[in-house]
Amino acid sequence: MKLISKTQNKVAELLTNSHTSSQLEISGNGSLQHQKNGAEDLLNQFQNVVDNNSFYETAELIFTEILDPKQLAQCAELACKREPGGAFYRAKLWARVSQIIEARREDDSNQLKLSQVCNQVGVGLTRAKGFVAQGQAIINVEEAGVETTILRKASPLLFQYAQRQRTGAKEYLIEAIKFLETNPEATHTQVHRNWCQKNGSIKANLDIIKPSDWWAFSHPKWRQEEDFPGSIPGEVYANALYYFAPQSGIAVDPMAGSGMLKRVYEDRDLWQKDSNFQLKIELFDLHPRRHFIKKHDAREPLPIKADWIFIDPPYYGQSSHLFTDQLACTDSYDSYLRVMKEIITALAESLNPKGRLCIFLPKWSGFRLEDPNHDIPSDVYSMAIACGLNWIDTAYVSRGRQQEPGSATKNNMAKRDRRMRSDTCVLNVFKKGGNDNV
Repeated sequence: MKLISKTQNKVAELLTNSHTSSQLEISGNGSLQHQKNGAEDLLNQFQNVVDNNSFYETAELIFTEILDPKQLAQCAELACKREPGGAFYRAKLWARVSQIIEARREDDSNQLKLSQVCNQVGVGLTRAKGFVAQGQAIINVEEAGVETTILRKASPLLFQYAQRQRTGAKEYLIEAIKFLETNPEATHTQVHRNWCQKNGSIKANLDIIKPSDWWAFSHPKWRQEEDFPGSIPGEVYANALYYFAPQSGIAVDPMAGSGMLKRVYEDRDLWQKDSNFQLKIELFDLHPRRHFIKKHDAREPLPIKADWIFIDPPYYGQSSHLFTDQLACTDSYDSYLRVMKEIITALAESLNPKGRLCIFLPKWSGFRLEDPNHDIPSDVYSMAIACGLNWIDTAYVSRGRQQEPGSATKNNMAKRDRRMRSDTCVLNVFKKGGNDNV
């Protein structure tokens, strides 16, 4: 349903008057309706537009009509929860915030700063500046007369890649548009690889598949998405698929998070080498974060039989700030193991004969001297064996914790207290039936 000009004018009126007695509600079919309550509810409901075209029209309307930087920033942060189109409009709206602030700086003695807006909406200044750079690149492309509609479906990482090109961001997006017009299903990685092939990149030439059981990734190609900080590097999935998954069948991640397995598999031309993987990817999670992830409790058998399963469970004592489920927030190691036993039992039952289960976990070393060490991979290994699975291989993955920001103090404490930090994850691989590696 098209937005009429009368309604468009009303949006500006409502959102620039915080004391108004009416409000616009975005309904399920994308239309705008009047209600009482004030403009704040419009910001809260902006993300709930069902129809894509109505969402795009509403976002463009907000971009042109709203002049209050805080409200624009609020809309930007609501837009980012939308898929598709969220990353595109978050960037454009933040760029608009910056434009308005810069324009007012010349005329307004108050000199509103971007940092003030960031504080008001709870967004870090560095992140906001990144969105501004991404949005300005989009605006520059549009001002050059290039249609950007196809970028509405783009991943946030595509805009991050553009941002990293600095002065070449505009050219990067124009090249991305050309590539997507001929390859509409291309992923952000494929778009970036096309750019690298034409413009050069050292990191693009790094080999993904490791030749040994020690996996360290200094420059991950698949980075965690900003709205889901719990992801492991996609290279872990790529190597686990390459070495342990069948060429065809059903591959499942029952704790899918942001859907990293799907992203990596879609980019399999980067890592499958001479193989020809034809897997069906199924994703589940207790709290689905994406529309393509189905709701399922991993403590129950899967609704389908799988040939390959990969789980990266919340880590004991290390995940309560990221997740709210029982496994992440358990108050004791015994409770953690009880939940893990339910999960391993359910997944073993969900495997087809000769199916494989990959379990990715670190050991636990407490920060205090009196804290016990827990060999979580070994304890979960015993559970898998008790469920009738057979161990076939192990790989070790660097977590890179010694290089994390702020690690110097922790590293010194570890040496002072003679208590090593846990810096390695263990990938144990099991098979249902038979102890061969075939």
